[in-house]
Amino acid sequence: MNKSNAQGIATRKRNEQVRRERKRQEMEEVKAQADALRQIRDSQEATPGERLEAIKMLEDMKKRYVII
Repeated sequence: MNKSNAQGIATRKRNEQVRRERKRQEMEEVKAQADALRQIRDSQEATPGERLEAIKMLEDMKKRYVII
């Protein structure tokens, strides 16, 4: 294997690792957002409009991220 090929393989491995880490961070953020929306939805202090908006956003997240 020549030097150029080895560098290409190393670069692809680094790029894949970065993509996996970025995806993991994104899913953590999505889960945190969903938790915050659930708290609003379940809060007795939230207005009906706030609760409705939280429910709509949770439904949208279900479709996009398949998290719930």
